[in-house]
Amino acid sequence: MFSKIRNRLTMQYTMVMAIFLLAFIVISYSGVLWVLYREEQSDIQAFVAEEAREHLPLLRGEVKADIVDREYDNSGDKVFYYVYDRNGQMAAAEFPSKQIRSNVETVIHNWKVPDGVGKIKHFKLDNGDKAIIILASMHIMDGGVVLGRIYVGENITSYYEMLKTTLIILAVAAIIFLFAAAYLGHLLAGKAIIPLKQSFFRQREFTADASHELRTPLSILLTSVDAIQLDDDNKLTVFSIQTLDDMKNEIRRMSRLVSDLLTLARADTEVTSIIKEKFDLYALAEQIIRSLKPLADAKGVELEFESQEDIFVFADKEKINQLLLILIDNAIKYTPSRGNAKLSIGIKEGKKPCFTITVIDTGVGIPEEYKELVFERFYRIDKSRSREQGGTGLGLSIAKWIVEAHGGTIKVESNPGMGSSFIIVIPSPNFNGMS
Repeated sequence: MFSKIRNRLTMQYTMVMAIFLLAFIVISYSGVLWVLYREEQSDIQAFVAEEAREHLPLLRGEVKADIVDREYDNSGDKVFYYVYDRNGQMAAAEFPSKQIRSNVETVIHNWKVPDGVGKIKHFKLDNGDKAIIILASMHIMDGGVVLGRIYVGENITSYYEMLKTTLIILAVAAIIFLFAAAYLGHLLAGKAIIPLKQSFFRQREFTADASHELRTPLSILLTSVDAIQLDDDNKLTVFSIQTLDDMKNEIRRMSRLVSDLLTLARADTEVTSIIKEKFDLYALAEQIIRSLKPLADAKGVELEFESQEDIFVFADKEKINQLLLILIDNAIKYTPSRGNAKLSIGIKEGKKPCFTITVIDTGVGIPEEYKELVFERFYRIDKSRSREQGGTGLGLSIAKWIVEAHGGTIKVESNPGMGSSFIIVIPSPNFNGMS
């Protein structure tokens, strides 16, 4: 139990740390990306304004055209520009690398961005690489006259490659840090639950010791009441006889409660071991149905049994007997008169053969929000009704422990007012057909 709590705490610590790291990486990356974008915007605005001033004499006709075609590789952070006169003819240029030239000129041809505003464009090259540029344009003015237009761009692929590498480094560092945090979280969770374990162990020891010590005085009390009732020399009034009967019922109820507490206390300390043996589940179930039939008849509940004969299983016979008694007794208790309670057992074939136990009743049912809680100790949906029925609130807890101790599962399917179905699946070798 404490191992599960520790693992759950470790998982929660790790999840919180993972969310924190993810948020840190996303915020950091977004922040760096935004700063880079603002810097590139500022730079490209400065470049385009400067190039516009430098090429003003060219468009006035004061200097000759200057068209430069150089070989750049795509990895370089190079500034390029295109200058067009008022007729749309190229007057000057310093071209980008040939790998991205056609893409850049397509962007320029379809340009619809306001003057001085940088626009980032992503290109996929023929060799599978990616290129990223930032491009801006501006009218070249002479007083109030437009002489032409200039487009200035910069290949910023290397910046983003560096940013991508940084992101990968951050992700790897975060994963390493997360593993370290999970390990430390596991250690801290172990230390955090030490006081809880000590308190639980003391409480468990007290429950086991108290339950064990109470069994003897309760047995003596029950025997004493029986002795008084059987003493023919006693002249008891009707009130005294009724009081002794009530005392006997309460002593029996307390004895059952003490016995259940002792069972669960031993289960918690793993003192009670599971002793598996081969036995006929059909014969065991049939015997239990016979023993509980008078109880069902007295309440007006029809008790049914459905199974094939000779179902041999490998399990703890005494514990399975207790499991069946708990489930069938509950079905009878919570089924009104003229209702039905049914036990079905069978074999489930597969890679891991299992035997199944299903107990169905037509009782009051269990609301959806209480389905898991019914297996908690002392939990009862209707406490007053459960006390009238003589329940202790521990039966289903013991049933769940028996099933899980066998490596099986137990679940409940129910709708209020339509009854409940308790379905148990327990792994076991298939001995059918063996003698």
